[in-house]
Amino acid sequence: MPLPHLKISRGVDSCPRFRRMRGIRRRILIVAMGVAWMPLAHAARQGPAQGEAAEVAVLMARVGAPSPAAVDEFKKAGMEEVRPHVLTAPERAKVESVLASLPELNRRVLEKKLHTLAFVDGVPGEGTGLTSRDGTTGLYDITLRASILDEPLSTFLTNKEQRVFREDGSGITVTVTGTGTDAVTYVLLHESTHVVDFACGITAQPQRGFGAGIWASQKEMVLELADSIAAKTYFRGGSRVPMGQAAAVYDALAQTPFVSVYATAEPQEDLAELVAWREIQKEHHGGLVITVKDAQGKTLGRWEPLSFPAVARRFAEVDRLLAQQGPCSGLSS
Repeated sequence: MPLPHLKISRGVDSCPRFRRMRGIRRRILIVAMGVAWMPLAHAARQGPAQGEAAEVAVLMARVGAPSPAAVDEFKKAGMEEVRPHVLTAPERAKVESVLASLPELNRRVLEKKLHTLAFVDGVPGEGTGLTSRDGTTGLYDITLRASILDEPLSTFLTNKEQRVFREDGSGITVTVTGTGTDAVTYVLLHESTHVVDFACGITAQPQRGFGAGIWASQKEMVLELADSIAAKTYFRGGSRVPMGQAAAVYDALAQTPFVSVYATAEPQEDLAELVAWREIQKEHHGGLVITVKDAQGKTLGRWEPLSFPAVARRFAEVDRLLAQQGPCSGLSS
């Protein structure tokens, strides 16, 4: 996610089996040589499984150490203990599986635009990571908190949501339940969509396309939405809302086209959240439920953002985006 919302939410790993690594290196070399001279259309002529495996092999070759610039950005955000995380063999296999599960469009753009995918330790539990542009290559680095590799999605989401509220003695609690997948899949769906967005200019003019009738500019919503309490939270630069007003926040959110409170932050987060949750719903058969309870554990409210009418209508736009076959203009460089 872009740096203003660095989640407080780029090490090459060794393989114990030399023969397997030698085979992987050979496949990566073949793929890399082919990318240099074959037109993009060639990938489309391969069988689906073969093309996907080739894309994932290329992406796995870019899993490495975080860039110095990314580490500096973490430290500027107060995370002085940040350090590279070397993936274990099981972790590496998990990352490979997650990359293979990404939408074809996201994989295709990452193949062209990803510089490094890295994991770091020393980031607080409520943090996630950073997607940033490499100043030398113009490609993108995705740097993630390593502990999300083993984190349940609901834990991740609930911890992130706590930043919206402040304790007020009411005893009210907010729980966010995500099903169908895990935290690292959700995060890579979200972050890879940022790369798609930046490369293809999807939110470059937010008042059009996905943002029509929602965003007036890169920072401002249309007036009808800007006055909502859901659009005045910590994620929009506002103050933390007293926990006693949590139900009012989600009642208001249900009347908007946003799939989460975090999606209200800016057009880029709106798009990334929309794509991530549509994929979780459609491909992982998952869901999203927000529950507010009182001090005695009684449910005060329950919301399912994927079923909000305005959100459901926008999912059709996501389906059209992810179904497109041709590369966007930003992939030519």
